[in-house]
Amino acid sequence: MSSRVFHILAQKGSTVITVRADDPILGVATILAQHNIGGAPVLGPDEQLVGLVSEKGIVHALSQRGADIATLTARDIMTKDMPTATPDDSIYDIACRMTYSRNRHVPVLENGKLAGLVSIGDIVKLRAENAEQEARELQDYVTGSDHGAVQPPNDPPPVQCGDKKS
Repeated sequence: MSSRVFHILAQKGSTVITVRADDPILGVATILAQHNIGGAPVLGPDEQLVGLVSEKGIVHALSQRGADIATLTARDIMTKDMPTATPDDSIYDIACRMTYSRNRHVPVLENGKLAGLVSIGDIVKLRAENAEQEARELQDYVTGSDHGAVQPPNDPPPVQCGDKKS
C-alpha cells in the first residue's frame, strides 16, 4: 500500500499557520520563527490560497533588497506557482513535485480550500517510520515471531571464515 497525503495529515493534524498577502515580510519572518516552520501558505481576502512564503524566499529577497526588505509584504516575495496536493495524492507523487519544483512545502487543497500543508520533513519522517516498521516486520518474519515462517532444517552450522576444517 502506498502512503497518501491524508496519512501525514492524520498524524500531524490539519492546523496550518497562514499569513495574509498584505502582511509585512518582517512580521511573516517572525511568525515562521515563532512556530519553528519553514513556510506558510498565503491567503487572500476570500480565504483562498494565493501563494506560499518560505524562508528561502525571504533569504532571496534579503539578498536582492537588503534593508529595503522591511518595505515588502508577503505578496511581494511569495511563490505563486507552487505545486499543490489533495489528501488522496500519493506521497511519492508529492515528493516528485517538490523535487522538480524545488519547493519544500506543498499546500493540500480539498474542495478548493486549504486543508493542510505537507513539508519535506513530513515526508522524510513518514518514510523513516515506514522503513522501521517494515524492518521489524521482516525481522519478525525471518525469526518466526507471529508468522508462519519456514523453519530451517537441522543442518550443521556453516563454516565461518577463519574456522579450521576438521
